[in-house]
Amino acid sequence: MLLVAVTVSFAQNGPTVTRVHYSDTTWHDRGFDVYIGAGMFIGNKYNANYYNGSNLNECNLDYVFHNNKYWMDEIMQEIVRLYPNVSINDEVYFQYDPAMNSDFNWNLHYKLKTIVSLGARYKLRDGWGISLSYSFCRLTTASSILLRTNSVSGNTTLQPEMYFQGKEDRSMIDLSVSYVFSKMHPVVKPFVEVGAQFNYARVKMLNAVIGDKTFNMMDPYMGESYYPGIQSYDVVYGGAGYGFSASAGLKLVVAKGVSLDPTFYFTASHLAIYQTKNGPEQYQTGNRFTPNYGVLIRVVMNDFFFGRNR
Repeated sequence: MLLVAVTVSFAQNGPTVTRVHYSDTTWHDRGFDVYIGAGMFIGNKYNANYYNGSNLNECNLDYVFHNNKYWMDEIMQEIVRLYPNVSINDEVYFQYDPAMNSDFNWNLHYKLKTIVSLGARYKLRDGWGISLSYSFCRLTTASSILLRTNSVSGNTTLQPEMYFQGKEDRSMIDLSVSYVFSKMHPVVKPFVEVGAQFNYARVKMLNAVIGDKTFNMMDPYMGESYYPGIQSYDVVYGGAGYGFSASAGLKLVVAKGVSLDPTFYFTASHLAIYQTKNGPEQYQTGNRFTPNYGVLIRVVMNDFFFGRNR
């Protein structure tokens, strides 16, 4: 009993310990967040059909085949070299109408490509903020067509094949309102972003290839037919567009002021690259909003990291 009384007396006269509840407000105080991100982007196949060579598009195979004697001579020489069963005097033709030509892959898809992104977010209060980001992606696609000749009928393995190559640069600027659920968990903080988009799409390449011969379907001669020695020009196809965007993800806080954000990115884009003419019923022609998707990881740093709130 004496030992207990001494212990209690000592504890009462010792230093007082006060427990303080600390609330980290790093991710919802006012200030700036900046980030860099990278991931994968999936472009809509409707826009990819711009590169399928169809005469529904402003750049098409007709530019190479028709009213161009020099290119046709080169094409025939290459076909005869690759397919001995074809005569130099044969006529080469193909079916324009996608509904009639089962040999043509009219439904193209963009290949899965890398997207890189830079952005900044100004935190207003209580998790709300305004975000501005820039994203860039280079998209590619490919297709092929079987050409018909008088010498070959029915056997597709003997029919000449022409390939298409398409390449597109796409830039996207998104102005968004964002919200971070910063008080739900000290480490895992969900967030959402919704906003408007300005985009710019430029066709970098649209070629028809057979054997060792490559033909540019983008009219580098300003409407003139090709002849040896003609001057070529740097033509521009594509242009500015607009749309809507949304993002959602998780902010994984790895240090005070630093987070890794797995992010799902969605955009409904009205691009300047689209089919320009009316086509078969199975195609929705004309320009329209098309869905595109991306998955990326952002590395985010806020103004605590830069020393403002240290």
